[in-house]
Amino acid sequence: MFMSPAQQMRTVPSLSIPGRQQEIGRLQAAWELCRDGRGSVLTLHGPVGTGRTELLDAFSEFADSDGAQVLMAAGSPLEREFPLGVVRQLFQSPHLAPEIVSEAARLIENGVAVGPAPHWSSPEGGEAGSRVRPTPQVLHGLSTLLLDFARHTPLLLAVDDRQDADIQSLEFLLYLARRIRNARVLTVLCSRENMTPPEPFFDVDLASQPHHERIRLRLFGPEVIAELVGARLGEETARRHAAAVHDLTGGNPLLVRAVIDDQEAGGGHPDLVVGENYRRGVMNCLHRVDPFALRVARGVAALGRPAEPSLLAELLLLANDSPPRALYLLHAAGLFRDGYFRHPSGAGDLLAAMRPAELAALHRRAAGLLRNAGAPAEHIAEQMRAAEGQVRAPWAADGTSPTMPDGGPQAPEPVDEARRPESDRPQDVVIQCVPWLPESGPDAATPSPRQQRTRVRHLFWHGQVDEGVTALHRYEAEHQADPGARSRLRDWVRYWYPALLPRTAAGPDAERDRPGGTRATPPDGMGVLTALLGGLPAPDAVARAESVLRESRLGDARVRSLTAALTALLYADQSDRAARWCAAVTNRPGRGHDATEDALLAALTAEAALRQGDVRTAEEYARAAFQQIDPDRWGVGVGFPLATMIAARTALNRHEDAARYLAMPVPGAMFRTPMGLHYRYARAGHHLAVGDAEAALADYQECGATMARWDLDHLPGLVPWRIGAARAQLALGRPGAARSLTDRQLKDLGLGRPRILGMALRTRAAAAESAERTPLLERAVQALEISGDQFELSAALAELSAAHGALGDPAQARTADRRARHLSRVSGTAPAQPGDDELSEAERRVAELAACGLTNREIGQKLFITVSTVEQHLTKVYRKLGVRRRMELADLLELRRGLAG
Repeated sequence: MFMSPAQQMRTVPSLSIPGRQQEIGRLQAAWELCRDGRGSVLTLHGPVGTGRTELLDAFSEFADSDGAQVLMAAGSPLEREFPLGVVRQLFQSPHLAPEIVSEAARLIENGVAVGPAPHWSSPEGGEAGSRVRPTPQVLHGLSTLLLDFARHTPLLLAVDDRQDADIQSLEFLLYLARRIRNARVLTVLCSRENMTPPEPFFDVDLASQPHHERIRLRLFGPEVIAELVGARLGEETARRHAAAVHDLTGGNPLLVRAVIDDQEAGGGHPDLVVGENYRRGVMNCLHRVDPFALRVARGVAALGRPAEPSLLAELLLLANDSPPRALYLLHAAGLFRDGYFRHPSGAGDLLAAMRPAELAALHRRAAGLLRNAGAPAEHIAEQMRAAEGQVRAPWAADGTSPTMPDGGPQAPEPVDEARRPESDRPQDVVIQCVPWLPESGPDAATPSPRQQRTRVRHLFWHGQVDEGVTALHRYEAEHQADPGARSRLRDWVRYWYPALLPRTAAGPDAERDRPGGTRATPPDGMGVLTALLGGLPAPDAVARAESVLRESRLGDARVRSLTAALTALLYADQSDRAARWCAAVTNRPGRGHDATEDALLAALTAEAALRQGDVRTAEEYARAAFQQIDPDRWGVGVGFPLATMIAARTALNRHEDAARYLAMPVPGAMFRTPMGLHYRYARAGHHLAVGDAEAALADYQECGATMARWDLDHLPGLVPWRIGAARAQLALGRPGAARSLTDRQLKDLGLGRPRILGMALRTRAAAAESAERTPLLERAVQALEISGDQFELSAALAELSAAHGALGDPAQARTADRRARHLSRVSGTAPAQPGDDELSEAERRVAELAACGLTNREIGQKLFITVSTVEQHLTKVYRKLGVRRRMELADLLELRRGLAG
């Protein structure tokens, strides 16, 4: 490339990444053109794990050291619905002039409107009709800010994970791309290859620009791998293992580095070590590659061998063209070879993360398909044995759980520890948010501040309150210079023991949690949770909790901060958001499989599922919480998963099982914590279900008295004791008292609590005169539909059906009754079979495929019927099940699993 004399005199920073010399050369060439006033757009794309982010970061540092202003942003699936979220990140650079930042903020806040969707949006995806989109004024204004700035300083816009960017930001990037050809602006977009790009026509429009270039990152070849291994482990190791590393990883850079890390951890073992780093890297790639590809990988793992795409399509209920594309992605990323995992640990780890019931259903379906296809008998028997093994697998780690799937005690199968893989052996894990005491040793006399905080949490966690208070005061007296750590520790104690420390309206805690307050430390979930307990409005708490979850990065996020933020969402009556964030935190890239963290997240997932009315899932995750950590190691926190399990068993009418869990010993100090409230509320529900309304009322009233003493009566999302007490009063024949309780709850209820509102309206309707019940129940149904609690919604619909029948409206009564029975099956509180005969076999097949997301045309192609026939079947399904719109058919996924089992 020709360089001017001025360019030759300029000292060019170095940029070198092993194996990426060609890509770096193309990036540097585009940068030189940009400095000369010829802007362009580069797209870095490639399979998962190929180091796009690493290359983008390195190039950004190179451009910054070469005098550029670098504006960086990254897309996220959790922020895809946040208008102009990526653009906001670009203009948050600390190096931009304050007037540019403020003007951009003004344009963004005032520059979105509801209008027709851009012409390049996907016709199958997104919402029909109109959507929020940037106005012409904001597009012109923001691009003018950047173009004017670039006249003085070269500008690099670096956007990572473009495939997860919001559509409004993509529209802005296209608008800007058309105007930078003669400007000193270089835009570099990183995107991961996937099957289902949310906005496929963005790439089409971008490709039409003459100054756009695509750079595909390739997998490493044997020569590059040998160079990497030699640099880290020596030339001799490289000669011995480079070919094997390439065979194991396919040249995927992330996996290559993981294998090298395993060799270093193996202490010079002569053989190639396949360890935890490699296994975690494979799981990381599988969960990021593409949802459909992950699904296909699970199907291949369940079959235990390569399979024809047509068989995978039948097994996973996918369109016929989906498995070939998914298999391409898995092979392109180096995860598969010849239709199967490069190393068998990938299949085993993937199946281990599935719920046993779901995995058993998958094995049974595979056995049936193999039988129909005439597969060898041993393959069919292998699938049946695998299904049977999932059904019989004990849940409790030590077999001492008071109730098992059959309702009685069950001892575990004997395990030969010598034959168990090292990674699967029980570990002496500790709860990260409440660690164990430091070991005694030479430094025990002078513990560090961190060890002292550890001791404080340990004492409180195990109910040693007096000793905990003494240790807390000693720590605070000795460490006045660290107010942030002291405040976080006090936040933690305030949550677990609300009556122990006063909640102040001033000081470091209030300053940190007040809007606009200074933050000397990263946002902390425990601070948000204690602020919510102290009276912070629920919508504000939800926004802050989600900010904590969104801003937390792997390695920076403490488990107690994340779990506290998730708890705040639950207490703010946002269980649907909590459930989504639980899944996001559990599946976040790079997270290992730590039993302690898994137990904490399982307990929160269980409670979120229970509040969403998904009782079966709540039961499974509550079991998993105890499977990961023994009950005695939960300390005073044991009341949380225990209460969820008791409530789930009560909802399933398995009252003897619930009684067994209530018979488990619990720490007395637990009742001084919110966990005691959860436990007492669940116990009251059990008493009410078995007909002991007096005992239930006593427990509900004790919950209310405790919340009043702790100044928490403003937070019904913790436990809605008034609603429970009203139901107990109704059972005792006291409708007047029930009306008084529900009216008080409705009066005190703020905005943003649809589940509590629906429960209160449903209970108020039960205490009302016949003529009042129907409108109250209709309002309850509307609120519960918003909340997503299918258990409460099913009960409200059943009562609404009875109310319509009493008023002589049989058509409305039948519609409500059908929906109630369907939702009871979905929530797991009614058998799957009764009511299923309402659908014909053809209608059931169409409903299952529609629930999986297939379009009418795809369903017709799969079942060899016309689109018109599909539409006729769906119309009958809607009528028979009481479903009013297509998106509600997602609930039929549970029905499909029941049928498959």
